[in-house]
Amino acid sequence: MRLHRLSVVCAFLALAPAAAQEPAFDVASIRPTPSQSTQTSEIRPMPNGRFTATNTTPRSLILRAYGLVESQLIGAPSWLNTEHYDIDARTTAPADGPESLMPMVRGLLVERFRLKAHTDARELAAYALTFARRDRQLGSEIRPTQADCSHATTISVEELRAAARDGWPPCGMAYTVSFVTSVPGGNNVKWRIRRSGVTVPALATFLQTAVDRPIVDQTSLEGRFDVEYSYMPQPATAGVESVFGPDAPPLFVALEEQLGLKLEPRRMKVPVLVVDSIERPSEN
Repeated sequence: MRLHRLSVVCAFLALAPAAAQEPAFDVASIRPTPSQSTQTSEIRPMPNGRFTATNTTPRSLILRAYGLVESQLIGAPSWLNTEHYDIDARTTAPADGPESLMPMVRGLLVERFRLKAHTDARELAAYALTFARRDRQLGSEIRPTQADCSHATTISVEELRAAARDGWPPCGMAYTVSFVTSVPGGNNVKWRIRRSGVTVPALATFLQTAVDRPIVDQTSLEGRFDVEYSYMPQPATAGVESVFGPDAPPLFVALEEQLGLKLEPRRMKVPVLVVDSIERPSEN
């Protein structure tokens, strides 16, 4: 068994037209990823106002910036899937958690990639996020947050380290730990995820990457929550026991049992982003 890296993920931000005026980073560097690079692709919005992307395609950047899945991006040229870039951007503007950097990422796409796009609505296969119980009672692993989200951009390195020791991430961030066990014919993967100070719409967008469909929050829950859930994203392999116990559930079951939330498959009208034009990024 090996412990994978801590990853930080951004949360949902409402879909906005790509031509709209968005706030800007104070400084931003965009460079093509060296062809010999072996770094994994990663996008990291940080609570201290720093945003980095490593070995990342422009398509992945657009999806993250607008809180979309693949089916919601229309008309993107093929080079968005094949070219990779390294980005380092920073701001000193007040921010309310890492997700509040996403308008600046959208602004970066408009300014440096010359992204022109418009929004539309289409009926797609999606999920509605609802309560698992009729009495709307939540599960034991979701609770109102005690995290202070008022000083996201001033959080210190010491505070980040203290949060890591405590086991809970700073407001708006996620700790994602994967355990991989080698088995005949492949690997058996299990996940444990903790999110701190997250809104339910943000949680819905975070879950989209696991199910590869849009998720629409229909709980009407307000405020921020701390959530924790463990699940097995791949079918269990005979003879290999999950680090979470012999009965580690798939994601849908984990959400119902641990959070009291349910993903219901539906055909729904959801926002899509239609790319009118986009260019390779301007020089730094």
